[in-house]
Amino acid sequence: MFKTLRLNPQQCALRGVTRSVAALCGLWVAGALSAHAGVLEDTAWRLAEFRSMSDEVGSLRPDTPRSVQLRFGADGSVSMQLDCNRGSGRWQLKPSADPSNGRIELGPVAATTALCPGNNLGEKFARDAPMLRGYSLREGRLALSLQADAGIYVFDPIPPQTSTANGGPRVWEVTDAPSGLNLRAAASASARIVSRFANGDRLDNLGCENLGGRLWCNVQQFGGGPVGYVAADYLRPAIAPDGTMPAGDDDSALRAGKADFDATGKVPCGDTWCEFGVARAGGGFATVVITRPDGRKRALFFRMGVATGADTAQADGYPEFSVSRKDDNYLIRVGSERYTIPDAVIYGG
Repeated sequence: MFKTLRLNPQQCALRGVTRSVAALCGLWVAGALSAHAGVLEDTAWRLAEFRSMSDEVGSLRPDTPRSVQLRFGADGSVSMQLDCNRGSGRWQLKPSADPSNGRIELGPVAATTALCPGNNLGEKFARDAPMLRGYSLREGRLALSLQADAGIYVFDPIPPQTSTANGGPRVWEVTDAPSGLNLRAAASASARIVSRFANGDRLDNLGCENLGGRLWCNVQQFGGGPVGYVAADYLRPAIAPDGTMPAGDDDSALRAGKADFDATGKVPCGDTWCEFGVARAGGGFATVVITRPDGRKRALFFRMGVATGADTAQADGYPEFSVSRKDDNYLIRVGSERYTIPDAVIYGG
């Protein structure tokens, strides 16, 4: 059975008439919201928490990371998982000058009416949906705010079924795994457990796919380790130190090998200065090629703002690589070589 949660007359009075929903609500905006909704089209989100402006209520979290989910269709439809119920509705955006935030309209919501166990935040969201007024995309999360500062619903993205080659996030972060996230030898809950990750661990994205009705992602721990599969329910795109979400393939090393640099200049190298060129791939992914005083070149590699290594070889004797931080600089040693790389070289600006 479906029920419809309707806008009340006072809410509807704020809008103009539109024929498609006039039967549901006497007045609804026709053209009040922009059709430029690309920032949310074909995206999926799961509720992380509801932040009330009331100290008595505080923050409310769903019973599981999958309890409340939204999927925004490119056709203006939205489908919902509302605890044990399903819901649907319509959505529109009016972005501000910065499309990462603006105004949103969502509703009315039609939903099934089964009695769900738990705290029923899905039912609450369905009631509140017509009163949503603002949206904000920041650090990979979606915040939907209610009118009159009544509260904010904060959502994490549901991992897309895509590899970096198709624009997927380069790195995942483990989140909301109650007792850790199992790395399995195959994409199955019955497959052998290879390792286990803690919340906050970062994993390289090797691609995701639906198998057996569940989304699984092929991953490797950031920085190296065994390769396997994890349930995507407990992943979200990792955010780089500059606030961006690195996505797509990292082509910085390939471009650096062709001397296709985004910037050139000089950096301290030991007691002198050396010419450098940097190829950036965004989100702290970069390859820096330094021309040493003797004319030889040294490549330094960065991922998510972490200096991960250099192009050492057997001919060099595989010199030890180490890195430390001082102010806004990376202090890097490769054997007896010393380099100072400012943050601006990696991130630009």
